[in-house]
Amino acid sequence: MAFLSSTAPALLQHRHPLRLRRPTALRAPHRPPRPVLGGPPASSAARRRFTMVTTTPSKQPTPSSTAVSTYDVVVIGGGPAGLSLAAGLGVRGLTVLCADLTLNKPWPNNYGTWLDELEPLALDDCTSHQWPRAAAYVHSDPRKSTLNRPYARVDRHAMKRRFLQRCHDCHNVTVVHAAAELLDTTSSHQYTYVSLNVLSSDPSDPVPTTVAGSVVVDATGHNLRFVKFRQGKAPGFQAAYGIECVVSDKSYPYATDEMLLMDFRNDHMRDSPTDFQQSLDQPTFLYVMPLDDGEGRLVFFEETSLVASPAMDFDQLKARLYKRLAYNGIEVESVLDEEFCLIPMGGPMPDLRQRVVAFGGAAALVHPATGYMIARALKLADDAAEIIMQEMRHDTDADSTAHRIWDRIWNQGRQRQRDFFNFGGEYLATIDLHTTREFFSAFFQLPTRQWADFLSFRLVQPIQRLTFGLGVFARTSNRVRFTLMWDALVKGRLPLLLSVLPISDPNYEE
Repeated sequence: MAFLSSTAPALLQHRHPLRLRRPTALRAPHRPPRPVLGGPPASSAARRRFTMVTTTPSKQPTPSSTAVSTYDVVVIGGGPAGLSLAAGLGVRGLTVLCADLTLNKPWPNNYGTWLDELEPLALDDCTSHQWPRAAAYVHSDPRKSTLNRPYARVDRHAMKRRFLQRCHDCHNVTVVHAAAELLDTTSSHQYTYVSLNVLSSDPSDPVPTTVAGSVVVDATGHNLRFVKFRQGKAPGFQAAYGIECVVSDKSYPYATDEMLLMDFRNDHMRDSPTDFQQSLDQPTFLYVMPLDDGEGRLVFFEETSLVASPAMDFDQLKARLYKRLAYNGIEVESVLDEEFCLIPMGGPMPDLRQRVVAFGGAAALVHPATGYMIARALKLADDAAEIIMQEMRHDTDADSTAHRIWDRIWNQGRQRQRDFFNFGGEYLATIDLHTTREFFSAFFQLPTRQWADFLSFRLVQPIQRLTFGLGVFARTSNRVRFTLMWDALVKGRLPLLLSVLPISDPNYEE
């Protein structure tokens, strides 16, 4: 659920971001077929004369004295984070190359988010479905909590077209179907060299090309091929298995005019003492999107482990989903799509003293307690583009420029904000089903603005975080109060304390 990214569960943002259609989030990317986008196939000779620039970039010698095309910024990765950042940089007049391995394919993830997060970005028209409200089953009894906040499923095809068009309209942004193979950060103080394999119509004949960037941004998500992270606690993982399917007539038991954010009921696991105990020890919830405007026949179901370490097995999630559907009398007639989602959450921060800058999942921008990222990444893309443009005005080397960019993207205020959410994610990973229900029962009793700010990676100022924490504490059970206090003393310690003290970073703006 990208709980508390992608249509997938999410608690609330539909995880986001960023979800993977196969459980390959942590594997090195494979090489897919390499058709060229648009135009007739080029000859081998023509491909070797291929140039990736639509503007007239300067030429600088590489260590081997071969002239290469140089750009202000090279962005590696064309997902929501990479394309939105490339467009933001282009609007500011920077020359940009965005290289994406899967440029000819739709984004693989289903993204869900709150509609009020897309509206300020003028992206609310890039949705395939909208619901006026969401619902949650988070009590020990069958009561439903109605969440009067509109939710949307992102139209990943329309949104990708939107950002590609924005890049095209800038006239100084080049988006190329290519795989980044190697980075050279040592041969030049001014440039980082990027070795690309430009994908052609002949899968066996990629065109090797080298480009140079004053700044190089890794926006490839969780693969972490080019970005180094600090040592620290292992991340938790949100894991989800989902299906988009057609169900039999009159077998859909939920309201067809709202999306179901989370259903933590576990009655379907009572047929076996072992299964029932497992459902208590390793809680999961159901995430549901009715997709046919009230018919209740076309539905996306997803069984989600909010956060766990190690990650819950996909086969176990699949078994729980089908057991839940059968218990609720839902007969699946055909499966149209199958989704596997694995999102690292929390864990250590990136190394802020490296030349390669990261953005999106590669920069640890995923919400550590909910898995949401897409709306936040889209919102921060414009801020990050402005930061990069400003820091490039200084006449310094590539390392110094990158370090200043890192320090502004992850300034002290954002780090303290992340520490607070990290504590929440680590807490949720350790509690059982009863405690989880009691926590969320109190969570959704908060004023809508407070729980919405938590889910949307806001709670910018320390006083907001403190007010949120005290609000949950006052409304919840003694069991949750005790476990929260224990974890705060044993695990949260100084980082948690600093995250709620009335000390703000004057440079922090969200």
